[in-house]
Amino acid sequence: MSENKKEQILTAANECFAKFGYKKTTLEDIGEKIGLNKASIYYYFKNKEEIFTTIVFNEFQHYIIKLHQDIKENMNCEQKISLYFEKKLHYIKKSILLQQITEIEPDKLQHLFSSGQDIISKMEKGEKTFMIKILENCIKKGEIKDCNVEKVSELLFNLINGIENNYKGFTEFDSMMEDVQMALTIFINGLKK
Repeated sequence: MSENKKEQILTAANECFAKFGYKKTTLEDIGEKIGLNKASIYYYFKNKEEIFTTIVFNEFQHYIIKLHQDIKENMNCEQKISLYFEKKLHYIKKSILLQQITEIEPDKLQHLFSSGQDIISKMEKGEKTFMIKILENCIKKGEIKDCNVEKVSELLFNLINGIENNYKGFTEFDSMMEDVQMALTIFINGLKK
């Protein structure tokens, strides 16, 4: 029962955030959609920020699962790695919820992400583990040299995150994607036999 109510709150909140934006959405708005008062919502979540980050993290995890399904066995190593990062960055660019993160006051945002560090760490670990499997498969197929796949996975994510951070948002998305593709090509060519 409790998990069902939590899901109802998250669904209602998602609708409110999409309609009103993060800043204008209140706990009263969320509660009104499902017949709960503000106090009842506090039983399930500490505050609006916790609801919001839970939705963002859940949405991102669903997207990553779909992304894993999009990577086909018959693709070569470069295609798999490029597709992974290209689709991930496109998702981040298009996510209405992720765009609303800028509406959260910096001190609250910092607190949210420090308290959500466990979730972020699990998500990053899951992504790196998936990339490790891609790299191991590439080695097995003879597409790249034998290497420390854990370190290479970590370096790949650091490389892409560095490029993404260099653009400070997605206003120059096409230029950013060109840099990402070029960096991935150079990186992967260095791994080829």
